[in-house]
Formats: sequence, structure tokens, C-alpha cells
Amino acid sequence: MFHKVLTNCFIHSINCSQRVHFLSKQRLLWSSNAGHNAVNTVISRCLSSTPSAVTSHTVVDTFRTNQSDPRLHSTQHLAMYYTIPADIATKLFVLGGFSGQQQRAFKTFRETTLMVRRPALEVMDYLRRAHYNRPVNRYVLYGPIGSGKTFTANHVLHYGFEEKFVLLYCPNPTDWVQYPEETSQSSYKGQRMDTPIDAAVWLQLFRTHNNHLLDELDLRASKQYVWSQREITEPGDPLKNILEHGISRIKHSSDCMAVILKEIKEQSVSGKYRVLVVVDKANAFYESSKIKYPDRSLVDIDNITIARAFKKLFTNDWTNGAVVATVDKKLVVPYRIHKVSRPFKAKAKSRASDNWGPFTVSHISDLPHDLLTNTGFKHFDPFIPIEVPIYDDKEMESCLNYYNDRKWIQRPIAKTVEGRNEIKFLSAFNPLETYEICCGL
Repeated sequence: MFHKVLTNCFIHSINCSQRVHFLSKQRLLWSSNAGHNAVNTVISRCLSSTPSAVTSHTVVDTFRTNQSDPRLHSTQHLAMYYTIPADIATKLFVLGGFSGQQQRAFKTFRETTLMVRRPALEVMDYLRRAHYNRPVNRYVLYGPIGSGKTFTANHVLHYGFEEKFVLLYCPNPTDWVQYPEETSQSSYKGQRMDTPIDAAVWLQLFRTHNNHLLDELDLRASKQYVWSQREITEPGDPLKNILEHGISRIKHSSDCMAVILKEIKEQSVSGKYRVLVVVDKANAFYESSKIKYPDRSLVDIDNITIARAFKKLFTNDWTNGAVVATVDKKLVVPYRIHKVSRPFKAKAKSRASDNWGPFTVSHISDLPHDLLTNTGFKHFDPFIPIEVPIYDDKEMESCLNYYNDRKWIQRPIAKTVEGRNEIKFLSAFNPLETYEICCGL
């Protein structure tokens, strides 16, 4: 009997290896780049309950929660998806917040859903228990590429919206310091560069997030601001006037954005409101800029008007606020040249190797100290680091159940227990890799 069981297990292992053909071999190679240490863990997870036959997976609707208010999320909702109401999702993410790929997925699924994960619950618990009359706390989310740092930050952003924080959200700072729509020299200081279109977009985002609070708080300018000979903001004028001026007069949008950030930071000491600063890919503020002066020399990031103004929020010289930031390894050279988890073209790979030397993912740490650089680390220090790990077993099952529910997984073999185990192995439990593998199924 023992020999028969052993023989069946051997035959089953051969069949499993043959069935890998329905997922591309390239993905297996890409997943192996995550490191040999992760492979042993993934294998043990995937093969711990090897089925004796190909059976369909029964999807039980335990991967969803009807609780759409993030203030009420707790550990009992872990690994469950919650749906952000359509009107709130439109307000929060209409002008950014998710990548184009993620936005297309939400459009396909016809809903904006986020998984309730422990890092988000941890940050929200800190925000509940913080003493806001003391210097602001900084929370830095870190983790491997594709682990869900952006989703975690946006979960916290939704919490701040429901808690009526004044939201200062920067979804993609690389648009400001690397690829701005337009640049012009500042009329305020000659060595500074304005990015008027990007500033105007941010002002619209700020208005969308906080329009319900601006009238209620009745914030007003603390001093005079002269935009031109005819356009002047007097002390005591509503701050909303500066906001509307920046949107309608794009030439002044960068300066208007800087003034609004400055006024909100300085007036927060009054205790009338709390401020939540959420920044995705915050280490972009400490990388080199690609913006150039007319003489073709590179502009330092501290000389980009809106980047300089936003970086001042990261210090702890103000009260009644909190800063939630993520750091991303893809922004670090040479990863800004090539996507990390994709095969390089031979010519591009050779050129990158000549310029930067041989490199793999393991050459750069995911830790905040390495990604923020010494300057950024000192700027944030002290801060609370919070790791956003890859999926655990329960989260992975919820993810696959959700994709089945949304008809994202079509092939019958991918819905079997063995097929799900192969997806887990090939993705190494990485959320982004899981999504991309399931795109072809």
C-alpha cells in the first residue's frame, strides 16, 4: 500500500510539471528572480495539500465585506475586499491615485475595491491614537515591488476622507520632478522652475478632496500675496480665492499651490482641523531631476517650486497632522530605465550594463534607508516604518476568489486546485504578479 501511494505521488508530480504549459515559461523565469529564499517557502505553501485529482475550486463568498466605511474596519475584515462607493471613488481618484493598469482593471470589474490588509489597519490605528497637539508623525510604507503599497496608502486616504482630515495627496511625484507637462522659470525667484500644468491639476485634486471642508473651516490668507499688478490677495481673503485663482490663471498655479500648502501647514496649529499628507513614491523627491534650465543644466529638485513646497510637509515642525508615505524601488537607478520584472531586450540590457554594471533586484534593498537616500532619511527621521509584505495564504485565496467572481480567470484548468497552486508558485504570492498572470487566463 505504501509503495502504491508513493507511486501515485510520483505520477502526480510529473503531471503537475507537465501542466505548467498553460502559463508561460517566461513568467516562471521572472518569478525566480524574486530570490531563492522565497522559492522554498512558495513550494511548501503550494504543495502542502497536493490534490489527488483535478477538481474544481468551490468559491465561497467570504472574500468580500459589506462594510465600506474604513473607520469600521478591523482584524475581522482581514483579507476581505471592500468596495469604495462610486461617488467617493470618483472624488478621491478621478485625477490620479492608481496606475493606468489598475484603473483599467477597476473599469473592467465595474467597481473600485481594495483588500483590507494589516498594514492599512496598523496605520489607521496609529492615526486614531495619535496626539495631534504634538509634532506630526511620519509613517513610511515599504516592501517589495508589487506588494500593494499604493493600495494600502489609498485605503488610508479613504479613511482620512471619512474622518474629515484636510487631504494633501501626491499620487505621483515623478510627474513633477521627472516628466512635467510644461516648465517655465519662476517669476518669484529666477533659479526656480515652475510646472504650471501639474500644479493646476493638483489644485483641482485638492479642491475635489476638500471642497466640503473649505467652506466649513472658512480658512483665510494670513498675509498679502501679489500675483501681478492687478491681482492681489489681501490678508483675510478666503483661501478658496487663491485656489480658484491658481486654477483659472495657470501661469500662477505653482505659486498658488505653494501658498496653499504653506497656509494650511501654518494654520494647523490653531487646532481647527487635522491634516493628512499622503505621498506615493516619496523617494522621487530625493532622486535626481530630469528638468533642465535653458542652458541644458539639470534643475535641483529643491528648485522646483511645487516639489520644494511639498517637501516642507515632511518635516515635523508643525502639529495637527500626519504624513503617510510609500517608497518604491522602481524609482532607483537603473530601475527607472527598465521595468524590474520584465525581460530586457538584448541591446537595452547591454547598454544598461555598460552604464551601470550588472544588476539584479537583490542589489537594492526595499528598506526606507536605502530608497530615501541619506538626505531623505534624515528628512523623515524619526518615522514609523511599516512593511507591506506579499500575500499570505488567506489573502492569496481571497484574491483568486475575487478574480473568479469577476470572471477575470476564464480557463477551466486555472480554476482547479492544481491550477491555483501553479498560479501561487509562479507569482510567488506577489499581488502584482498574481494579477498579471491571471490577465492571460
